Amino acid sequence: MEKVYVGYVSGVHGLRGDLKVKNRFEKPELVFKSGTKIYLNDEIHKISACKLYKGCYLCNVDNIKDINKVEKYVGYDVFIDRESLNLKDGEYILKDLYGLNIECDGKNYGTVKEILNNGIYDILVIDFDKKYMIPLIDEYIVKVDLKDEKIICKNIRGLIV
Repeated sequence: MEKVYVGYVSGVHGLRGDLKVKNRFEKPELVFKSGTKIYLNDEIHKISACKLYKGCYLCNVDNIKDINKVEKYVGYDVFIDRESLNLKDGEYILKDLYGLNIECDGKNYGTVKEILNNGIYDILVIDFDKKYMIPLIDEYIVKVDLKDEKIICKNIRGLIV
């Protein structure tokens, strides 16, 4: 059972005891919804209700309606089980890309060491003879093959000098 980090509890909202969760996950629609089991550090809870409000998700857990019972969770990290994401074949999360080989025209250009976000799209940082960056967009990425542990790219000659 693999846990995936999705955010942290930044505070509480209202007297009803909604947790204010700051999202750090690329597919929040798979996580922040009623019925999802989450881990607050190591404690298992179930989201009863959830809505987006001013950049944070307001989540009621275990139908707790008292601010005094949930204040202890402020500062806790929020995790989910990877299996609960129900990813289909060919779908992945960014965490899966670390360590994959970058391949273009049959040539290996190194492995993914880091993933950055410039506010518009994600960028793969690869370690070859030095560090290079490849945008994670269709213009450069042909296929992500998790089984063979590689990312097949195109048009990267201008990015790798």
